[in-house]
Amino acid sequence: MYDVLIAGYGPTGMLAAILLGRAGHKVAVIERYKTLYNLPRVGIVHDDVLRMFQEIRIIDRVLPATCFLPTYEMGFHGEVLLSNDVAEMEIHGWPEMTSVYQPAFEAELDATAKSLTSVDVFQGWNATGLKHDADGVEVTAENASGTSRTFEGKYLIGADGGNSFVRAALDIGYEDLGFDQAWLVIDGLQKRRRGNRPALRQFCEPEQPGMTMQMGPDHRRWSFMIFDDETPEEALKPENIWKRLDRPEGGTPADFEIIRAVNYQFRSLIAEHRQDGRVLLAGDSAHQVPPFLAQGMCSGFRDAHNIAWKLDLVLHGLAAPALLETYEAERAPNARVTVIESMNVGQNVNERAPDKVRIRNDQLRALQKQMDETGEKSLIAFRVPDIEGGFTGDNGSGGGVQVGQGTVATRNREGRFDDLVSHGFVIIARDGDARAALDSDMHAFWAELGGKIVHFGNPDRGLKDVDKYFTGLMDRLGCDVVVKRPDYYAFDTCRTVADLPALLADLRHRLNAPERQAHAE
Repeated sequence: MYDVLIAGYGPTGMLAAILLGRAGHKVAVIERYKTLYNLPRVGIVHDDVLRMFQEIRIIDRVLPATCFLPTYEMGFHGEVLLSNDVAEMEIHGWPEMTSVYQPAFEAELDATAKSLTSVDVFQGWNATGLKHDADGVEVTAENASGTSRTFEGKYLIGADGGNSFVRAALDIGYEDLGFDQAWLVIDGLQKRRRGNRPALRQFCEPEQPGMTMQMGPDHRRWSFMIFDDETPEEALKPENIWKRLDRPEGGTPADFEIIRAVNYQFRSLIAEHRQDGRVLLAGDSAHQVPPFLAQGMCSGFRDAHNIAWKLDLVLHGLAAPALLETYEAERAPNARVTVIESMNVGQNVNERAPDKVRIRNDQLRALQKQMDETGEKSLIAFRVPDIEGGFTGDNGSGGGVQVGQGTVATRNREGRFDDLVSHGFVIIARDGDARAALDSDMHAFWAELGGKIVHFGNPDRGLKDVDKYFTGLMDRLGCDVVVKRPDYYAFDTCRTVADLPALLADLRHRLNAPERQAHAE
């Protein structure tokens, strides 16, 4: 009997396995392919995903496979209609968008998962059957030789992609939001450098909508819409690939080796629901996102991160199983907004009606002029919304707000907040003594959650807020205390440390964890 079964060993399944395995839970991952795909699919990750790489301690090995993209451009026949600066540092302590070569970070995820004695990875096993009831889950799988095996677990995470066996077995349908386009994706390994290609540019050209970007330090990606009068097979012919790349932002066989050319159907799909008893869907099995905001895998990582800490508490008996119901309440609305915004960008970029193209181009030119005059940034890159509802309190004004990681310092060390403080639940306080505000019972409860307490403002026993991120956050929220959840969101805030005991009592009540025996006596 495993604590958690995971169907699918793509990035979402890998991250879930690592987080749960590191928390001490016995995990089995069931994957139909014998080896990793070893070619790129993901091209961009966002600041919160880099923070997750930081959390699982692979960021230093991933960074050499990344490349910061300083601008996001929308172009029309060589004219840059709008150039948007990408933030070099966003709230999670990393660049707003970073291009990455997927096989490099996937190899690190794979090595980390397999290094954990609590994680068993079964590659080459195709799931063929699923049973679940109030007591657990059974997944039957078969390998290439026809051998069958049954895996038993307390919970199952279905992270097995857009053609998810788990979702189909549960008879969970997709809601189609209406975006459905055929695209050709081309990845090239750079043979020689040429400095005039854009970092990231959308081709807002009605005769050939497309995109190009630098992908990590040594690769480049192009994507082009496939029209109705061209079959996917025709688009994949080498002569037609190079014909599409015959443009200023393209390349020649002397410039690039084509390592991957594939047809994709870009869709906007959302699972009708994400949970059925002890089974939870994550990643592409729960939503399919058009790629125009580079949020597909990032959304899957957010799913895995949300599920993992909640399953950890439930499996350790520190929360009632009902906590898992907040997964759908939090992630489903968030994913829906992400899908819709990605659709909107795609539909704007891919506009083909001549009159609408002229209007769009004029609007973008006017926006660029306004930006040049004011110095203000027009945000194209999508920021993930805060949580509304789910596992948040209602004592203060900050429940569900994202809690970033500014630069902080101790007496002898300076660095990112997570590196100096650690992860998980954290009470972040200023003015007053949060530790003294809690009685022994509440200290015991907080310790059982693995919670930390940090202070700003007292150099003898606290941290220095080097870049004033936390001071600014608390000023904005009108509080002196933030209680951070393990997944970078605030459970709630309170105005002063005197209000902290009531806030933690609310958190304990919502977890529905057993009361401390000393308190009961």
